[in-house]
Amino acid sequence: MRYLMGIDLGTSSVKAMITDENGVIHGLGQVGYEIHTPEIGYVQQDPLKWWTATKEAVRQAIKCVDFTTEKIQGIGLSGQMHGMVALDENKKVLYPAIIHLDARSTEERKIIQEIAADLIQSELMNQPSTGMMICSLLWIKNHMEQQYEKIRYVLSPKDYIRFQLTGEISSEVSDASATLAFSVKNRSWCKALFKRLDLKEDIWPKVLNSQEIAGTITKEVHHETGLPENTKVVAGAGDCFAAMVGNGIIKTGIMTCNIGTSSQIAVVTDKPICDSDMQCQLWCHAVPGVWAYQGGALNGGGTLSWAKNKMLCDGTSFEELDREIQKVPAGSNGITFLPYLAGERTPFNNPKARGVYYGLNLKQGKYDMLRATVEGVLYNLMECKKIFDAQNLPQEMLIASGGGARGMSWKQIQADMFAMPVYTTETVEEACMGAAVLAAVGTGIYGNIEEACKKMVKIKEKPVEPIWENHVRYKEGLQIFEELYDNLKGMFEKNKH
Repeated sequence: MRYLMGIDLGTSSVKAMITDENGVIHGLGQVGYEIHTPEIGYVQQDPLKWWTATKEAVRQAIKCVDFTTEKIQGIGLSGQMHGMVALDENKKVLYPAIIHLDARSTEERKIIQEIAADLIQSELMNQPSTGMMICSLLWIKNHMEQQYEKIRYVLSPKDYIRFQLTGEISSEVSDASATLAFSVKNRSWCKALFKRLDLKEDIWPKVLNSQEIAGTITKEVHHETGLPENTKVVAGAGDCFAAMVGNGIIKTGIMTCNIGTSSQIAVVTDKPICDSDMQCQLWCHAVPGVWAYQGGALNGGGTLSWAKNKMLCDGTSFEELDREIQKVPAGSNGITFLPYLAGERTPFNNPKARGVYYGLNLKQGKYDMLRATVEGVLYNLMECKKIFDAQNLPQEMLIASGGGARGMSWKQIQADMFAMPVYTTETVEEACMGAAVLAAVGTGIYGNIEEACKKMVKIKEKPVEPIWENHVRYKEGLQIFEELYDNLKGMFEKNKH
């Protein structure tokens, strides 16, 4: 039996998983870390703490197995997307990583929209948003000139971890396409954009395919983690795409709804799609030759965590909350929630949007508010699905992933809103599994990603079916949600917090 490791660098923790070539999990490690918000709008993390946590997670996973680590054939990476790690000429971190939740670059986003102009439609095929690498880099250039001049390399978060594992600097197509510095059309860095923004052109790493070998484990990492020296490490993928691979979402017409700290709804397409208003994103999939057309929202499961822990101060487990939320009728007894605690990227590209509960009365309780929180996240994703529908994109099957694939309330509300059966897989850690699948292909265990998914990813036969009366209620609720946002978006501009 041959074994593989998948490492997923999330927003709140890193996970390391060991699986065999049939997708059976043998070891799992997880270590958390903090998000720092030194000022309003600033959201950053320490890359060195990521690396310390990664080494510990790897050691934890290795302790779980009863075989020698020499049987691990390859390692794949997954990680939070859009963020930026800046390194100097000695490959040392210059500044805390500016991650995807960051909103400091509001003005830079506007500058890029104006200067990039035609490149947005023709090359980038996406609108810039705060928290994306190109905006963060321009912010550093405009506000921290001395640090900018020292930058020699810029990396996405998981690419920094791969650098620490191998000593090699590179990126790969899925994460690169989400930097907004990459031509999604041509699958290469957009040098014309760098010239227009007067940005350095020699700091961008080489771009690999996701299953391509990027390096091998160094002697130092071997001593620190127990991973065998010279074990092959593949390029990997951004967490959205690693999770898609880990759930077998690799063919045209399969749609996914992923609820992690943030949330995404995406459909696989064999051709680049670009709606005229560019409300959704088009990224290069980890699978060669296909793309993912995505509504990537900043607010997801983390929004429910906020409501539970910070607003209601509820110590109940998420499992118990899930059971209680299921008891509340669709529509949350009249409460509508705008989930924009961190602003929003899709479909309303509005970093100043904020969270709002509407329709409160004396009869409602905390579980009504918590269900409304879940519904608000999914209403926002429904807005994205409406854009998919307008593009006539095939949506033949819906697979749920992330934390939202574990809670029955999340799945049932998805089924009811989207009017589709919601399937899930047997996969426990989708992004880690996707990274392991890519490693299995890169190391030659399987010939391609489709073959690897057939062996390593199992879809559960029984889906969650929609309740049609709930679907009718949610169609009405979506209209209220839309009107609420439209009526408040002017107020968001006036809010200083």
